[in-house]
Amino acid sequence: MSDNFSFPENLRALYNNQSEAIRERLDDFANVPQEEYFYELCFTLCTPQSKAKNAIQVVNILKQRNFQNEPFNPSDILRRPEHYIRFHNQKGISLLQAQANYRQIEKEILSSSSAYEKREWLVRNVRGMGMKEAAHFLRNIGIFGTAILDRHILKHLTAYGVIELPPSLTKAQYLDIEARWQEFATWAKIPIDEMDLLFWSIETGEILK
Repeated sequence: MSDNFSFPENLRALYNNQSEAIRERLDDFANVPQEEYFYELCFTLCTPQSKAKNAIQVVNILKQRNFQNEPFNPSDILRRPEHYIRFHNQKGISLLQAQANYRQIEKEILSSSSAYEKREWLVRNVRGMGMKEAAHFLRNIGIFGTAILDRHILKHLTAYGVIELPPSLTKAQYLDIEARWQEFATWAKIPIDEMDLLFWSIETGEILK
């Protein structure tokens, strides 16, 4: 399979130029204080089909209003046009449920289970969390190794011959693509968490969360 991989030299050069900044960003994730985990969860629940920058603004407001300790219906904040979050009513419900169940969620996050086991638990127990969202949340609090398969990542993996772009993404397909990406990352000598940020820097010109 690795004989079919393609990793252009210009991409290798871009990685070499960006690797220090990418690793610094991953260090930032690894050093997120535990008291911020709840709001990282809120961020992840807001991001599907919405802009990350909008989700950051929303989470900043939730922090200011102490949503973790004084919950309220956040839908009105999510629907504001200056930082609009799609599906704001449904995501508002997910945020409230996450707040109500956060002690149990935190217990699982801090457990000795593997990143894959934590992801599976989150998908089963947190409303609004699929495989991608759970992996995204774990990465943002420094639990590395699971794949965040959004459309930009899938596009790059297709371009480099790692996968054929699927019309949809079932759980079985997600796990298969994750395994193929892990193989590709090993072949390219770039961990998938670093490659994720590399692909995103190509898309946005920034190394975001």
